[in-house]
Formats: sequence, C-alpha cells, structure tokens
Amino acid sequence: MSGSRRVLSIPSGAPFLPTLAEALLEGRLIPTFRFDGEPLALADATIYVPTRRAARALRGAFVDMLGRRSAILPTVRPLGEFDEDEAAFDAEAAPAIDLAPPIAAQERLLLLAPLVRAWKESLPAHVRTRFNEEFVVPTSAADAIWLSRDLARLMDEIETEGTDWAKLATLVTGNLAGWWQVTLDFLGIVTDNWPELLKERDRSNPAAHRSALIRLEAARLKRSPPTGPVIAAGSTGSIPATAELLAVIAGLPNGAVVLPGLDRELDDASFAAITAPGARPATLGHPQYGLAKLIGSIGIERRDVEEIGAASRPLALRAALVGEALRPAETTELWTESRPRFPVSDVEQALAGVTLV
Repeated sequence: MSGSRRVLSIPSGAPFLPTLAEALLEGRLIPTFRFDGEPLALADATIYVPTRRAARALRGAFVDMLGRRSAILPTVRPLGEFDEDEAAFDAEAAPAIDLAPPIAAQERLLLLAPLVRAWKESLPAHVRTRFNEEFVVPTSAADAIWLSRDLARLMDEIETEGTDWAKLATLVTGNLAGWWQVTLDFLGIVTDNWPELLKERDRSNPAAHRSALIRLEAARLKRSPPTGPVIAAGSTGSIPATAELLAVIAGLPNGAVVLPGLDRELDDASFAAITAPGARPATLGHPQYGLAKLIGSIGIERRDVEEIGAASRPLALRAALVGEALRPAETTELWTESRPRFPVSDVEQALAGVTLV
C-alpha cells in the first residue's frame, strides 16, 4: 500500500465477487474489520459496484458465504445511483438538492429532432454558400430522429469526459477545416440551443447529472468519513467523476478500492508505456489502459497494489500469455526475451478449452 491509500486487485480468472465477499469477511480487505459472527457487523459496510446486476450478484455471494449464519448484509450501491432525497437531511448537501433532474431519454430525442431537422433543411443552402457546391440531404422525420440519437450519444460522451465543447473548433485545420465548420454548425444545436431548452424545462443532461451526483458523493465521503468499511469494487474508473470518487474511497481510514484484473506480470517499462505522454492512439485500446490511468490518478504505483485471491494455474497461465501477446508495440522487442518463460506444456495448458472463432 502507498501511504494511507488502500488499493487491491483480484486477478483475472479468480471469481471476482465471491473473492471480494470472502476477503471482507476474513479481514483481508479492511485490516480493522473482520466478521466475527455479530449479525449487525456487516450492516456498517458500504460497497460500490459498477452495475445493478453486480449489486444483486454480490448480495448473493454474501448469502452463500454466510451459509446458515444470520447477518444484515452490507449496503451495496451501483456507482452513479445515489439517493438525492438523502440530501434533504444533510445540512451541507445543498448542491445535491439544487440539481435539476435528468431529462428522460425519449423526451430528449423528441426535443432534439426538430432542431436537427431544421438544420438539415438549411444545410444545402449553407453548403452552396460556403463551397459553391450542390448538396442533397435527406430531411425526413425518421432521418432527423436517427441523427438526433447519434447527437445525444455524443452529448453523453462529451459530458461524461468533462470536455469543453469549445475545444472542438480547434481540432481540424487545413483542407478539411471548411467541412469541419459545417460539423461545428451542426453541433451548435447543442452548444447554442439545447442549454436554453433544458433551462426552460428545469432539466439537465443525464450524463452531466450522473457525474454531478458522483462528485457530490465523493465530497460527502471526504467531508464525513463513515466509521464502517467503504469499498469500491470492479470499476476501472473510466468516467473521470468515478475516478475521483475511487481516489477518495482509497484514502478513507476504512476505505479500499478493489480493481478487476490488474496485470502484475507485465514488465514496468511496458506498463508505463500504456499511459506514457504522447503514446499512440492505439494504446488507448489496451485492456490495461483504464486501470493504469486509474492508479495514476489515485496517486499510487502498480507495485503498491496488493493482490487478493488466486486463479487456477491454467487461467493464471492464460492471463500471463494474453498479457504478453498484448504488450504495447513500443516494447515488442522484448518478446524474444519473454518467450522462454512459456514452455510448450504451459502454452498447451493455458489454451486448453480455447476455441479459435
């Protein structure tokens, strides 16, 4: 562990949720907490997981682990789903009360469609004026709804990442800049018209609302650390707001973050190359990119992450082999050195049951 930040990892191939439940009960997750059979002991624990499905499965894992023993289960919450009504009883949580509720998906689509259709109807004249070219665009209601759906997805992506829409204007220069300006004019629906529509209806975009709730939860935990265990498990922190929450939880006196399958076998140079400044765009798709970025934002090194649980030997070999195959292009010259680590018998064992599709 690095200082007061507690981050652990469950290896690929190990059953994640049963391993998590077992580690909490046995005191390997939070050093100051161990289930001693007291029925109310677990009730003080709060566990954040990525999805509702994971929350249901984790409760089931606790029931299986406890067997016939009686206990009130921990509070298990999906990340991003917090009870806004709780803020009414918190004197310092006024920002949560002031949040405009998120707009419904169908309502957003139906509000965007007329704006998109109006833009598409004006596009031919716009292009003719700018480029002296004839341009025909379908302008049916179905086309407008289809394009509105894509625009809504882009809105969610931009707001999830916390990116400034104004930066889009500087992305393209040169010969394509004129056509990019047409795109920017289209995105003006979001930057110019959409905020006013939301304000009129006292609504917010779903992604922005979710990120705001996550950041408010992080502020609440930091302001008033719970006395019981607080654990975030299974998230890669791909959403910036979630990464901020995980960093807060890792630093709580009884907090812990449990990562899913951090690669501890890959050499340090290769792991560092995954998030190196100026890395090739393809590196962003590396399976370990999200975890590497997350532990960096938490402020720890990979060597500070403790591993709990163990995979069976075939699955551990498979994870090591796949990790080696997917090493960053910047260090693939090390394949010649790593190949002797995988004798034929180990490769056969690792790939037993694997089918090439």
